[in-house]
Amino acid sequence: MSFLRNLFGAKLDGVALAQSKQPQEYAQIHLLARLAGEDSVPDAREQGAWNKVLPRPYEQQIGLMQKQGWITAEGAALRLTPEGGKLVQIYRTRQAQERAAAMQRVRQALVERDTSAALSIRREYEATFPPLGKADWTGPESQLSHSALTRRILFMDHWLLDGIPGDVVVWLKMYAAEQHMWGAYWRLTPDQVPENVQSALVKPGMDGVEAAYWKAYQMALFVDNQETWQRCKGGDHVRRLAVVGPNDEHTCEACRTILGQQYLVARAPGLPHRTCTSIRGCRCRYEPVLEMYDDLEA
Repeated sequence: MSFLRNLFGAKLDGVALAQSKQPQEYAQIHLLARLAGEDSVPDAREQGAWNKVLPRPYEQQIGLMQKQGWITAEGAALRLTPEGGKLVQIYRTRQAQERAAAMQRVRQALVERDTSAALSIRREYEATFPPLGKADWTGPESQLSHSALTRRILFMDHWLLDGIPGDVVVWLKMYAAEQHMWGAYWRLTPDQVPENVQSALVKPGMDGVEAAYWKAYQMALFVDNQETWQRCKGGDHVRRLAVVGPNDEHTCEACRTILGQQYLVARAPGLPHRTCTSIRGCRCRYEPVLEMYDDLEA
């Protein structure tokens, strides 16, 4: 009887679940927040993943949340009720606080140039997100070399930084390293970018805040491109690199001439393209060209 009561008649404390530190408990509200999205019903693969973190099978969990009055079914779709929406808001407030705390810890680790610790903090933070251990705002799953690449930014010496005052370079390195560590790129507000940085980077047609964003993006892209080139040069499974990137109103003619082209690894043009005239800087990147099995045999 207790099993049936738990499955069909239990009254869940949604607020307590949203604030809990126990994965099986807050995962229920995390799922509720997931159902608030436009594509509200997880596919079969994701449902299988949810089965591993919820206290009951996915379908039973959905049924229980409907009985709690947190969601309703509209055809094949699931919709939050006002009561469910309140719980999601409590949970999202908690997530915002945890995100801010994790970002501050990563930032401090980068100040100390301990990129290994920064990566551990990122992974620890992302592990709190059921069912896939991935936050919705961070970049692709970090690789083993990720912290070493971020460290290259902190010690970067490249023509991209020519003519920029030393104190501005220091600030840019931290900005680029933090975003690279998270694998996500965001624009800062004017009050978050020091005045000396803005005045040093401002250019015709672009204010200092936007210019700081693109310069930091270029720095992070540079170390990723270098890693791709070095990894492919040292292996025998990739012989060519393609140059890819956006082709829009901000793409210069110099970059357009190499976009979509394939090169032997040893002959690939250096990136960033030194003759790039785009106001945003060179956004080209290397993409390994995987060989067909027959080509490798030949």
